[in-house]
Order: sequence, then C-alpha cells, then structure tokens
Amino acid sequence: MSPPHRPTLIKNEELCTVGSDHVLITWVTPEENTDTSIYFGQQKTNLTRLTLEQNKQFHRAEIKNLQPSTRYWYQVESNGAKGPLNSFQTLPRPPGRYLFSCALFSDTHVAVGDSVEDFNEIYFGKLAGYSSDLLIQCILDSKRRGIDLAVMTGDLTDSASLPQFLLLRDRILPAFGNTPYLVCIGNHDKYESRSGAGLGEKGFLEYVARRDSSYARVTYGDHQFVLLDSGQKDNDWGFLDDAQLKWLEETLRKSGDRPTFLFIHHPCNGPDLWFGVKNFWALQSVIHPFPGVQGVFSGHMHRHLVTTNPLFTRNLPYVELPATVQFPCSYAIVRVYEKGFEYNAYKVSRLDLSEMSRERVILKSVGSALYTWYAFGGVGDRSIAYLNGAIHRPAQYDLSITLEHARAVELYKKMQAVEGASLAPAGEAGQSRVILGRYESLLLAAQAQWQKAFLHGVKAAVTRVSNYDVPEQVKQHVE
Repeated sequence: MSPPHRPTLIKNEELCTVGSDHVLITWVTPEENTDTSIYFGQQKTNLTRLTLEQNKQFHRAEIKNLQPSTRYWYQVESNGAKGPLNSFQTLPRPPGRYLFSCALFSDTHVAVGDSVEDFNEIYFGKLAGYSSDLLIQCILDSKRRGIDLAVMTGDLTDSASLPQFLLLRDRILPAFGNTPYLVCIGNHDKYESRSGAGLGEKGFLEYVARRDSSYARVTYGDHQFVLLDSGQKDNDWGFLDDAQLKWLEETLRKSGDRPTFLFIHHPCNGPDLWFGVKNFWALQSVIHPFPGVQGVFSGHMHRHLVTTNPLFTRNLPYVELPATVQFPCSYAIVRVYEKGFEYNAYKVSRLDLSEMSRERVILKSVGSALYTWYAFGGVGDRSIAYLNGAIHRPAQYDLSITLEHARAVELYKKMQAVEGASLAPAGEAGQSRVILGRYESLLLAAQAQWQKAFLHGVKAAVTRVSNYDVPEQVKQHVE
C-alpha cells in the first residue's frame, strides 16, 4: 500500500511590503522545494498566473509596475496548493520629482565568535553566527534596488571588539562599493568593560565612522542628514546630553526649511520599557519648532514600528527599524521625492536565515507567533508614504480560525479543495492559525467572513493586524 499523499503546506505567508508601484510577498513550503507562483490582478475574478522561480522552499514574489492608490488581488501557489485570496492597496505616490533613495540598516551586531550572548541570542533568535553574511546580503540586496546612499543606525558591532571593527572595515563595508554610507553609534558600539575587550566610542570613530565626533551633519542634494549619538558607555539606556541637544537646535535653525532626516539608535517617541531615550521630551522639544524635519529613524528595539506624537510633533513619523541579525532580518529603503517620501522594508533575500531566526525563538510555535507580531509589526509599520504633512499607511485585516494543529491541517486541506488557505503559528500552545484571507478593509473582510460561513460553514474571526504589536480582534461575529 502506498503511503498517504502529504499535501503541500503553505506556511508563514506574509505581505512583506507595499509601495506605490510594487509589492513583496513571502511564504514557506516546509521541507518541500516547489514552484513560486502567484495569481495577480485588479479584478479578483480575472487574475493572471505568474511563475517566478522553481525548486524553492522559501518563496519571494515581488510584483512591480503597479499603479499608486489602487486595490490589487493576489493568491500564492506552490505545487498546486494555494494560499487564500487576498487584497491590498498600494500607497499614494508623493508629489513632485523623484530625487534619490537611501537604504537603512540597523542592529547588525557583527560578531566573529565573540558575541555578548545577550537574551536576544539566547531566547529570541538573534543569529550572531550569521551576522556578517546577513549584513553583506542586505547591502547587496539594497544595491540591486538602485540606492544612492545608505545609513546605519547603530549597534554595528556586538561587543565593540577590535576584530569586529576590523571585520566591518575590511570585509563588510567594502560591499557598498562606490555607494556612500553614514553611520550612527549604538550602545553596543560603546561597550568597553561590559564586554571585557571593547574599544567603545574610540574604536567606532577610528575604524568605522572615520570622523572626529560621534554626532554629525551631512548634506545630500537639498536634503540634510543628522546623525545623533544616544549611546552611553557600558549602558543600554539612551540619552542625549545638553551639548548635543544645543548643537542639534543650532543645526536645525541654520538649515531653515531644508528637508531633514534625523537618525538615532534608541527609540525616542515616548517612554520605553526596553532602554529607550530617557530624555525623549528634551529631544522632541528641540524638534518641535522645525517643520523641515521629515522623519526620525531609530533602531535598538529589533522591530518594525511607526508612531507619531500629534500633540507635540504633528504627524512626524518616528520609524523603528528592524535588525538585520534577527527576524525578520530586514533592511529598509526611503525613496525621496520633492514633496515627501516612501518608506518600505524588505526581508533579506536569504529567507532561509530569516525563517531560521523565527524558529529559534523560545516556546516553539507560541514564541514564534508572539515574536512575529512584535518584530514584524503590521504592514503599516513596514510601508508608509509621507506627503503633505500626513502619513499614509496600509491596513490589514486577517480572516482566520485558530485550531488544534491537526484540526488546522484538516481545515487547510478542506479549503484547498475550494478557495485556498495558508497556515501560521498561533499564540496558544499546540494550535495553529488557518488564514482564510487578508484584506485592506474591514468591509472586505466582513464580506468574506459571511461568505465562508454561508458556503463552507467556517466561522472565522476578523483581526486587525496593522500597526499593532498583537492583533486586535474586531468585534464582529457571524452566527
């Protein structure tokens, strides 16, 4: 008797980023190399099938030449198995002429066998042993997107040791080629006695930054890049002293209305339980009078998150960047126009390493689900357009049902025979989520919820996953 047929499983299907003219979707077919195919179009009843690669376990589908502010439908496929039918809306394109693009990298934690073995490495999938490979691949991936310059927002090294600084200088940073790059210092780059053999700020300035000060101002065309130093020697909290705040205020005043991007290692939009900038109010007080500031970009938290402070700094976006060394192992690109910018984050093309990091998180599937919600954020934390003083960010509503794992697989197989589905980790032990659809509006999600209940007897829940660390269930049910 032949063994029973094992269905191809589509797992961890994710809408990675949405731009005004492109989209990137990723998924996994565990332990099975299959085709990377996708159905795509503006009308859900008339989709075009594209096959992008063959013999892959880790799948990337990027679709280009899309129209701004337009709804699209898609459905991934591998070896005949289909994910659910999903929709998204592209971002609006900022007005004016396109000017340049800048790649952003953070928390690279380059190590050469001398990592600090912190809790991220022990419990949350930090890939210290692959830190160099991940950063080099992210650099090469960004250069293929035609960047004009790059900024790194701190924690370039893991323990500020001489071998780590030399590895950056001699092997990793040369991957930029003739693309100029700027660097901020992070708390790990200021380690001395804490790591046992750290060179601290002196090593950062001598081997990586190649400048005299830990904070600096650089111009690129009509734009200004301000690199701040929020680190303290052997201390993980962020802080800016009075001298630096005074320098920043003078720099912004002298620049007038020049569009300005601020870069800092520690998050600075409110109190943070995980070692953010202690005197964030002082920094925001300096920023407040200067509408030329377009965005504040930080790292440190190893996650995607975009926040604002409307009462104090209007709709100015505070963008937290992910780590290259830890899930989702991402970098970002800012595309600058005359009257605004787009921000998009991308998983490294080594999806095997990104998934390895996710799977190393403690508590197995529960930890994987919780850390994914934290580190990956919502699509509106990975994709924004900033124009006319306002942030435009896509939303996402999941239609899903959480079941004991074996029952989840059975429901997945049932839905393959009709409309398609995918699997994702659940926040409960021994359970999995069956994803039945993802939509950019609550109305579309509610319509699909009713249809699937009526046609297939599946009573799924709608959750809003955009711009929240943990998905928020919408108070709507189908009887």
